[in-house]
Amino acid sequence: MKKILLFVIVMLGLVPAVNSQDKIITINYDTIDCKINKISHNTIYFDLNNWGVKSSGKIPLNNVLNYIVSGKTDPKVQKSSSTVSGKKVRFSLSGGAGYLIGSTQNAEDQMVSQGFAFDQAESYYNDMKLGISANADFYLLITPNYGAGIKYKFFYNSSSTEGFIDPQDGVHLYYTTYREKIYVNFVGASLFYQQFIGSQKSLELNSALSLGLTTYRDEAEYLRGYYLLTGKNVGADFSIGLEYFITSGISLGADLSAFYSSIRKVKITDGTSTSTIELEKENYENLSRIDLSAGIRIYF
Repeated sequence: MKKILLFVIVMLGLVPAVNSQDKIITINYDTIDCKINKISHNTIYFDLNNWGVKSSGKIPLNNVLNYIVSGKTDPKVQKSSSTVSGKKVRFSLSGGAGYLIGSTQNAEDQMVSQGFAFDQAESYYNDMKLGISANADFYLLITPNYGAGIKYKFFYNSSSTEGFIDPQDGVHLYYTTYREKIYVNFVGASLFYQQFIGSQKSLELNSALSLGLTTYRDEAEYLRGYYLLTGKNVGADFSIGLEYFITSGISLGADLSAFYSSIRKVKITDGTSTSTIELEKENYENLSRIDLSAGIRIYF
């Protein structure tokens, strides 16, 4: 009878200890039963009790998928280690502005050689540098930090001028409209990385590198003639972004990206005939730009 009573007392004494255990779940889905003491900017500190043998340990937060605190501890400890724990897919939509960074000096000189005033040519290409950008991406999260998927980017810019031009032939003087609308599309494979900032896990820093196909379309009007110029080439994009989580699966974010591509061969159509032109190096259509955008990200 005494042995049974002693066994009951021991078991009752173990119940609070079991119930008070905390858990750390790693990104490899291993579980650590422990007592969480402290969480710093990037590390969880904890104590282990294995059959009466006590020891201390620590683990980087970027190796932690989630953790559970069962007892009353510091409120800072009772934070989820990742608001996107268990999410396998990331989808985002963004819009903003893009700014072309290539030189337009050669294009301005050619426009002046056609009879336009220098100030008119300069103003025309200054307007062409700024445009509208949009992008969407879809990633499968291989780990909580890394993903792979597809990125799509769109850019649109336009400019227009009109007036008298002098072809410098001593006879003619033309009044004309010179107008362009340019559309640039990019789609490519993309690698993605994300990392939370701070212990509260509401801010996240991310980056992505993408490589794919760029297509170019220029709808031009000159001297009452309409021309379509098209081309394509490889393109690359690197972006860095910051997200703020408003729920466990939805965040608002902003991205800054650098896009690179150039068109070296164009197909020109005037409605009746089509020709393909290999551009000289100094006349490559430089599509490189800086994009700043903001939008929504969804995890599921």
